[in-house]
Amino acid sequence: MEKSNRRAILGLVFIAIGVIFLLDNFGHIDFRLPYYLMTWQMILIVIGAFQLITGNYRGGVILLAIGLVFWLPEYFNIRFRDYWPVILIVIGVGFFLKGRKNSSRGSEAGDIDDIAILAGSHKKINNKQFSGGKLSAVLGGIELDLRQSSLNGGQATLDTFTVMGSIKLFVPDDWVVNFEATNILGGFHDKRAHRPTEYFGNVLTIKGMIVIGAVELIS
Repeated sequence: MEKSNRRAILGLVFIAIGVIFLLDNFGHIDFRLPYYLMTWQMILIVIGAFQLITGNYRGGVILLAIGLVFWLPEYFNIRFRDYWPVILIVIGVGFFLKGRKNSSRGSEAGDIDDIAILAGSHKKINNKQFSGGKLSAVLGGIELDLRQSSLNGGQATLDTFTVMGSIKLFVPDDWVVNFEATNILGGFHDKRAHRPTEYFGNVLTIKGMIVIGAVELIS
């Protein structure tokens, strides 16, 4: 499913939920949800299910895993220490599915494919033909220095995915950066001293998803 269609569907879901709660607040309908559905874990589960439905298997599986692992022990007689390795298995499945999907499409990974789970990653790339890649931070952080790089044909795309993590990109001041990622309870901050809004030779597009995390641009 195209990204624009996913955004439209997600927007309709939020509008519908907002209308329902608004009508309930004014007494026009009687709408009550069980308390265990109004939690941050359930938000992750719902978003994860939506991602699976719309074709983002890696993001969907990881969000479902994190939500379920922290949600189930609170409402069922399950000890977290007994089954916590399930989250590692499910995260592994999510990245495996994503890897298989990418391999079937051929070489589309670009110049970098970095993953940080409960860890930190620091990399510097000096490439005059940088074409982009993928960055995934789950409960961890990634720092990528591109200040000595130029973009292949003046264009590059970074596919970012972060859940309770952060991605810091060090980029030149004269790069135009288009932020097109889905942002849910997260943040995008351009901290560069100069932020061009017109084409100056290099255009970096940031796509993907940020959930309770952040992507920062630093010069």
